[in-house]
Amino acid sequence: MPASSAEHDARVTSTSSNGCLCFSAQRLSGFSLIECLVVNALALGLLSILLVTSADMISAAQKAGDQSEQAIRARQVFDFLESLVKTAQLPDTWTAGNLSTDKETSQYSLMDPCEGFAAAMPQPHWGGIAIVDLGELPCLTRADPGVGLYFERVVPCPEQCGEGAGYLIVSTQCHLRDGEMSEGHQWWVSWQQTMERPQGCLDGAAWGRVERIVLSHRSAEKSVEGVAVLRLQQIIQGSGATYRWSQPETMVLGIDAWQLSDLNRFSDLTGKERRLAPEHSHAVRVKVIIGPTHSQTALPSLAIERLLISGRLPPRG
Repeated sequence: MPASSAEHDARVTSTSSNGCLCFSAQRLSGFSLIECLVVNALALGLLSILLVTSADMISAAQKAGDQSEQAIRARQVFDFLESLVKTAQLPDTWTAGNLSTDKETSQYSLMDPCEGFAAAMPQPHWGGIAIVDLGELPCLTRADPGVGLYFERVVPCPEQCGEGAGYLIVSTQCHLRDGEMSEGHQWWVSWQQTMERPQGCLDGAAWGRVERIVLSHRSAEKSVEGVAVLRLQQIIQGSGATYRWSQPETMVLGIDAWQLSDLNRFSDLTGKERRLAPEHSHAVRVKVIIGPTHSQTALPSLAIERLLISGRLPPRG
């Protein structure tokens, strides 16, 4: 091949190669409009997925938090109720060796919450629980119509009874030693300005405080908090040496409703009321319905039911 022809072919090849290299360099240095649109669409799609996923995670976390909060409120309610039931009777250490008969035990029934203990005679047993009709208790100020739970609880002194005026309970034989006490042990309750050891009682004699508590429910429409609440009232010092019921205090928020059932009573075929449980116990079924804290949370109400049983108690109500 002639030298001139070979040189010409080399120049053409070199030019072509250089042209290809230049074109490749231009392609690598940027994106076309279509490629940019595709990339932007993919980025927006990924961002949307991330936003939806984040919203779902936040909603799930909020829902789980609300469910946990509902469970906590339910536990608070029933822990408190169970603590009241445990003390709605004379302490076990006080009744050890007590030889009172069933007839003596059944003579005492839970007193009307609006009546004081001043007229009560000494009894072998104190304390108990009962379902009460709030509409029939004028002494309970600002109480809504409906049913409530009434507790008489006995707490020993000086460990748990605290200070201040209240109902003091003491044995009628507190001046006698254990070996000198007779059968038919009785307990006396009276309103006192202090919870100090009663005069005339031996150092080892037991005494305590009797507390009276009423739990009631108020709907969201009537509540100042704007949500349904469970409320508490108790005996406090009144004018002079008397007592009175306190104003209702909010105990737990968000209790949409509660239902109380007395399992000790039923009506026979003649319509006469009978007692089902043994006369030394009292059983009440309590059902609470707890709503979600946040109104924007699509969460159903939580319904929990428990059976409250007070042991070895006389008939109540």
